[in-house]
Amino acid sequence: MGQGGQSLGSESRLNRSESLPDPREFPPAAGALLSAAAAADNAALQAAIGSALAAGDDSAIHAALRALPVLARAVRDALATAVDAGDGIGMRFFAIPLVIIVGARNPLTLPGAVPDVAALVSLLEQQGAVGATRNFGLGNALCDVQALEALSASALWRAGRDPSERTVAESLQPAPIAVGPGREQVHLRFLVGAGVTPQHLPSLLESASNIGTWGMPLTRELAKQLAQSGLEVLPMPRPPQPLLKAAYAGRAAQLEAALHLFLSNNVRRFRMSVGDPEAVLSAHRLSGGAGELRLSLSSPFDESMLEGFCWPLHPLDEVADVAVVFDQALADCRVTAVTVHEDVLPDVLDRGLRFLPARHLPASSH
Repeated sequence: MGQGGQSLGSESRLNRSESLPDPREFPPAAGALLSAAAAADNAALQAAIGSALAAGDDSAIHAALRALPVLARAVRDALATAVDAGDGIGMRFFAIPLVIIVGARNPLTLPGAVPDVAALVSLLEQQGAVGATRNFGLGNALCDVQALEALSASALWRAGRDPSERTVAESLQPAPIAVGPGREQVHLRFLVGAGVTPQHLPSLLESASNIGTWGMPLTRELAKQLAQSGLEVLPMPRPPQPLLKAAYAGRAAQLEAALHLFLSNNVRRFRMSVGDPEAVLSAHRLSGGAGELRLSLSSPFDESMLEGFCWPLHPLDEVADVAVVFDQALADCRVTAVTVHEDVLPDVLDRGLRFLPARHLPASSH
């Protein structure tokens, strides 16, 4: 299982990013987009993005977004800027990520559309979230992350300049949520909208950035509309994002909420049964060069108690950033016995395990 590890013990606030490795394999950086990003040449990057959008070269854009995170983030930011940079008054698209926590005793399905989207539009207007945006509208579809990730950047670029372009709207279809019985689950959906804002005025992304003014009223309204017998539902909105950034932002919010729910439930169970758990953070390489970070909870007093949480690494994820999220979540739950495994591990470990009991670490880890 590897030979390296660093036991942090009560010093759980140490910088784990220095010892948690990146398990992914990235393709060589190639093409005009990545060359400009690597050179930190913003003008050349914007020119390359403009050429790719005008030519409808979505394949080159998607390939660049799967490069090393530092390069992929630069391309993503430049792409979002280019898509939203219409001349004068233009259509601005956005998405509101919804982290939806659900629980049910029996299987049921949460519909993939909100029944009364007009009530949501009215609420956002009344709460001042719309700001200077005009012709503001929301779709009633609760879209999933796959729909947003599959969006054509060039089609979105064209739609911002030609209101008759329907490709974007037609690709964002409702995605029902299958709720399984048992423990609470965390799902992710998006409300997609658009509005017209002059370039010199604050967009909705700015006017709605303070979620404290409208987040709770929207949560209550959505919970009322999505309610059904036997279902507990808590839809938590996050600040609106440009359409090309929303999928990543929503995915991170969903994983962070799921991590906190995992720790809250399992740390409580450990303490009621065998006392404080021991935690292990490890990095695992998957097939095709993908990777994930895993958090394992175990107890030296009961070998049967082993729980784990996986964070699949997105191409835009920086391992150091995800390590900070794990670090803060563990600190919030007052878990102090934490070991960081310094080696890249395989997907499946010894004895068919996917998670790493602290007692099976090499002696040098403790």
